[in-house]
Amino acid sequence: MSEVRSSSIGSVRLTHGAVAALAFVAVMLVSMVTVVTSATSAKGEEPSSATTTTLEYTDMYTAMADIAAALATLPPPPPPVTVAPRQVQTRPPVTVDPSDPGVWDALAHCETRGNWATDSVPGFAGGLGFANGTWASNGGTEFADSAADATREQQIEIAQRVLAGSGWGAWPGCSSLLGLR
Repeated sequence: MSEVRSSSIGSVRLTHGAVAALAFVAVMLVSMVTVVTSATSAKGEEPSSATTTTLEYTDMYTAMADIAAALATLPPPPPPVTVAPRQVQTRPPVTVDPSDPGVWDALAHCETRGNWATDSVPGFAGGLGFANGTWASNGGTEFADSAADATREQQIEIAQRVLAGSGWGAWPGCSSLLGLR
């Protein structure tokens, strides 16, 4: 990296590519001034007397050679920086007591906004969003035909049976959101 310092702009760091691009622009500007000046001289026009400019004509190849020599004096680019791979952070396992009604209330709040009597989604009912088949296969019909007709405590009892058989994955979205699995 090369560094250009100026009291008016502070410190500016330029990469080798930026220096080369600036050098190219400088060569092009010198070439354009040369072409414009040559065209004006060919027409026999004199430069305006209001502005007096002294130009030193430099051959484009000489200018490019000077720029190449200046670029050769720049220090080599720094070696690439090796960054250690990011370590994956894992959450400690969450220990949840399924007999704690607060866990089931939180899950019901996520599933149905805590409405233990909901049956608004076809095929699902109750505060924990039981599928009708899951409710029946885990003994829920001993309490009510639909989870929506069972009490909160009865739904929690069936939910504990489902949890024992299927784990927290029976409520995939909300159990992940709540950190239960």
